[in-house]
Amino acid sequence: MLINARSFFILTLLFVQLTLCATLPELSSIDPIEYDEKAQRLIAKNDAQLQLDQISVKADRITYYREYSLADATGNVVINAQGIRLLAERLSYDGENKEFAMDNVRTGYWPYHLSAKSAGGTNNYTSFSETTLYYGTPGRMTPNIKANSVNFNSVNSSTITFEKATVRLGRIPIFYIPSYTHYFNEAPLHLDATTGSDSQLGVYLQTTSLGQINPSLRAGINLDLYTKRGFLIGPAAQYSHSSKSHSLVGAFSSGIIRDSADSFIDNNGEETSSTRGFAEWRHRHQIGKRFELGTSLSYWSDSEVTQDFRKPYFNKNRRPDNFTEASYLGDNYLVSAFGRFASGNFHLTQQRIPEVRLDVFPIPLWTTGTYHYGSASYSLLREDFIEPFVNGINPILIDAEYTQYQRLEMIYSIQRPLRLKDWVTLTPLASTRLTHYQNQKMDTTAADEFGLSPNNKTSRQIHSFGFDLEARAHANYPTINKVWGINGLRHTLRPIVKYRYYLKDNKNNQIAAIERRAFNLSRPIIDLNDMRYSDTLNPTQLLRIGVENLYQTRSEGYGSRNLASLNVYQDVLLDTDNYERYDNQPSESLHASWVELMLRPAPWLRFDMSARFKTKDLTIEQLMTRSTLINGETWQIGLSTDMLRKHINQYRIDFICKLSERYALFTDVRFDGQTNEFTHTRIGINTKIGNLWQLIYALTFRNNTSRESDFSFTVNLRLNQ
Repeated sequence: MLINARSFFILTLLFVQLTLCATLPELSSIDPIEYDEKAQRLIAKNDAQLQLDQISVKADRITYYREYSLADATGNVVINAQGIRLLAERLSYDGENKEFAMDNVRTGYWPYHLSAKSAGGTNNYTSFSETTLYYGTPGRMTPNIKANSVNFNSVNSSTITFEKATVRLGRIPIFYIPSYTHYFNEAPLHLDATTGSDSQLGVYLQTTSLGQINPSLRAGINLDLYTKRGFLIGPAAQYSHSSKSHSLVGAFSSGIIRDSADSFIDNNGEETSSTRGFAEWRHRHQIGKRFELGTSLSYWSDSEVTQDFRKPYFNKNRRPDNFTEASYLGDNYLVSAFGRFASGNFHLTQQRIPEVRLDVFPIPLWTTGTYHYGSASYSLLREDFIEPFVNGINPILIDAEYTQYQRLEMIYSIQRPLRLKDWVTLTPLASTRLTHYQNQKMDTTAADEFGLSPNNKTSRQIHSFGFDLEARAHANYPTINKVWGINGLRHTLRPIVKYRYYLKDNKNNQIAAIERRAFNLSRPIIDLNDMRYSDTLNPTQLLRIGVENLYQTRSEGYGSRNLASLNVYQDVLLDTDNYERYDNQPSESLHASWVELMLRPAPWLRFDMSARFKTKDLTIEQLMTRSTLINGETWQIGLSTDMLRKHINQYRIDFICKLSERYALFTDVRFDGQTNEFTHTRIGINTKIGNLWQLIYALTFRNNTSRESDFSFTVNLRLNQ
């Protein structure tokens, strides 16, 4: 939208430099045109109109001197050019010298609106006096720039320069700028302000303000005031640049505060300092179509700093992670370098300093119908044991200092798809994973805790054999249902069988394990080349049986839309001795069952479910659901559940109702089924002020929180981009 606005606004300014430069004008009016032959003057009155190619000028009176190519329009002047409209009280044009002048000018195209007392110039240069440029519809809360003079140069048509300018909010002056250049391809201002009160922070004001420095950069400041904690201040910036050769985008935000509250022990057992702060940087850079660089860096002085002073950051990222990755995409390969670094002395991180990797995508093996692919990588991994950490469900306290090793790994896979029938495909496959460890270092305390005795050097081989069997069938039904918007029904059925046999040497106790199996109850990865927990792989046999169902109907426009999908999977362990369950219970042959359900019977109804069952007695081990009911643009209600057997039983209801074009009511209620308590309740009003401002009032009630008050009131003011 900003780019389109820039283009149309530039056309508006260029209009005054194109007038009367082409063919002879056409003059018309309701009243008869008066012609003075001696003076070569034509006068048109009463809805007079001057037509110049694609430019039209209307006014109460238009006078045109043919001999001198002079035109003068007065009274309710309206200028139209290629969909752009400009209003003025008077327009004068000198066709010979290519000069013009206008009085009381108004023009614009969303989101820009401009008004000036006068304007004048030539084909290459335009000057406005006593000018106001609004970002949005002019109103009491619309940000704008008021300047004594504004200059526009058609050579550099993406900028406009203000002299002696004042940045204002409505009519309220904010600050003065001697000179300012505005770039049309970016919003001139980003503002986010939140005020509120709670028992931990007192009355507070949180602000983020960014101003436009150049077309690619907005910079500003985070500035907060907390009556019980002090001032927080830090630089912030956003940048974006795109060209034919490369593009980059990123953001930086930071803050530091001398916390006047007493020090405390955070969630990781560390005592906080009086000087607390944070810094967040996200960056993405793409060069051409093949090279890409991504970076995410976070610094927290302690584990609670963003939870205390920047709650939105904490909600999105509760554990800071520092990494950078560069990758080059070849015709059939990918080369990457990945680094992951420690985030602080309160967070356990499996560091990669670095990991260099080559991935070769599947390629045909001559004309045999066989495909092979693989990867090779070198890694230096390190893990500092400086805090309690979680392995699965049970916390394990490690007093050791660190574990470290260098690892060289090669993976090779081969597969041969065989079409048994038009609807059945069998794919035998095999993989091998060769890993060499050296310079292994592991504290004896950690080694004893895990039952390990790592050598300085060791090598390991893992081999995988198996197959994928897949069938596919479909059926069409002439089902019609106007209520649900069903116009024909298509059912696609896809049964699958996957078998894997992992064979390895028994050297796990000689590896200083860093890449361990993470807690995850979703369907486990079974392909050897995709497994990340390579340090703790065990020999086993696994059979996965599944049935995937997809139901579709014709969409109103083009193509089809998904009505429902139901996927059921069953994992069978043919060797239970080397497979560990998440709850440390003995493994069973019928390991686990998964059910995944998605319903979209109509645009106003959605349901998603993901469940894991213990197959033997169909005990639900994990259940996550989300139901959404939508009434057009009027209201929407959602119900979510999150259950992990014996550990988590959470419910959430969120509701939003549009009361009018300006007001909307929203609520968010969360209930803990284990404690039978409402842990979090938020209710508020979302208000629109004009077309640019969003004002949110909210009340929040909490229960049993360590770092937040039981009650808080907030007001958030945001400038929509």
